[in-house]
Amino acid sequence: MARKTLRSYRLTASGIEFAVLRKRVKTMVLRLKPSGPVVTAPVYVGDEKICAFVSEHEQWIRRRVEEKKLVKVYLLGKGYERKDEYSLNAYAEFGDGICRIGGVDEKAREKALMQKYEEILAPLLPPLFEKWQNATGLYVRSVELTSARSYLGKCDVNKKKIKISRVLASKRPEVIDYVVLHEICHIRVPNHQKKFYGYLGRFMPDYKARIKLKKNA
Repeated sequence: MARKTLRSYRLTASGIEFAVLRKRVKTMVLRLKPSGPVVTAPVYVGDEKICAFVSEHEQWIRRRVEEKKLVKVYLLGKGYERKDEYSLNAYAEFGDGICRIGGVDEKAREKALMQKYEEILAPLLPPLFEKWQNATGLYVRSVELTSARSYLGKCDVNKKKIKISRVLASKRPEVIDYVVLHEICHIRVPNHQKKFYGYLGRFMPDYKARIKLKKNA
């Protein structure tokens, strides 16, 4: 079970700013998260020892930071270089090939990114659902947006309820279109056997090409 954080604050050592999480643990642990270096430290260890610990690992930290500079965030299929920033106000902004995500910690930044994804995705979905429901004659009772990263879409056949992950906003418009039709078709054919794709292909003959796009950005 994860230990409860008793106190959190920020320090700087060897020109490296990092977060400190005070917990009831026995040893110090250094991790590099999207927000930057994080040290989990016992409550009884002084700040001087924590700073010395970070200084000892300075080369490792700087090397890993350089490696992570090329991390990409995608929006509608276009890749943006991710820039994480410490900010009391959480935000996610896309522009000029860069995605700036601000927040006090990784959790806040993830929430900000999901909110931005929803802002982009929400107005795209209603016309797509209307188009494919009318085309197939299959109708859903509700559509719910989630922050799941394990799926892009999921259909509860019995309840005729579809869940769409906000992460779908990272995909190309053709993929968003495909995912909506895919989940609607599950109302008719619940599984992924040959019959399902035969049915889906009646409405979207190029679905195989879209599946390939889905596996990419």
